[in-house]
Amino acid sequence: MTTISRFHLPLILSLWLSLFVTAKASECNQYEPADTTLSGTLTRQVFPGPPGFEDVVTGDEPQVGFYLSLSEPLCMKGNENEGDISVEDNETLVQLILQATDYDNLRPYLDQPVVLKGTLFGAETGFHHTQVLMQQVQLISGMAAAPVDCELLNQKIGMQEETYTPPLQGKIIGGNAWIYQAPQSTCTHKREFVKAGTAVSVTSVARGGWVRAEVTGNDGKTQAVWLDQAQVVLGLGDGEQE
Repeated sequence: MTTISRFHLPLILSLWLSLFVTAKASECNQYEPADTTLSGTLTRQVFPGPPGFEDVVTGDEPQVGFYLSLSEPLCMKGNENEGDISVEDNETLVQLILQATDYDNLRPYLDQPVVLKGTLFGAETGFHHTQVLMQQVQLISGMAAAPVDCELLNQKIGMQEETYTPPLQGKIIGGNAWIYQAPQSTCTHKREFVKAGTAVSVTSVARGGWVRAEVTGNDGKTQAVWLDQAQVVLGLGDGEQE
């Protein structure tokens, strides 16, 4: 009996391992056209774009977008068009491909836990900043963030900024840029703006795609304002991060 048990032990272990691997694979997400539901924290992040796709500080265009930050590494089940992405890759960020109306609908949920539904596909170009991206995004559940005290946020954010001495030189791109009281989308009355092409001196960068810049007005006076980093391209400079 003992001999038989020893003989069958490798087979039993093999079958157990096969079932375990099959179960783990079934837990992995599938690529398009299958619908997938993911949960995580909705974030706003910046990645370098053209021409170099390397560093926004040295002149690459800032690409600001919405991303889903997952609590656990993403597991993908490959198909005939997409390869497997294993847990060992530690991919916990998914770029969201959104329309203008999608940004408006999701903006109240920034930095909050959400559940999103969509289809997943693998990165193909330099404009894709994560290994896996989600398109056809739908908000399944989430709680909108509480109203922001812009003045209080502006006071607190100074402790979280990356500062530059001397300031980094840049200019406004993509049309006129609204002026913000604090680095948050609701902290503007959309009355004051900096004209496209205006030169600015960036003194610091805050999390989520915001820059504090010094702007000289028509009256010759200089004021420190918050701007959306998506509209500020930085040129080559000698800024040193503190």
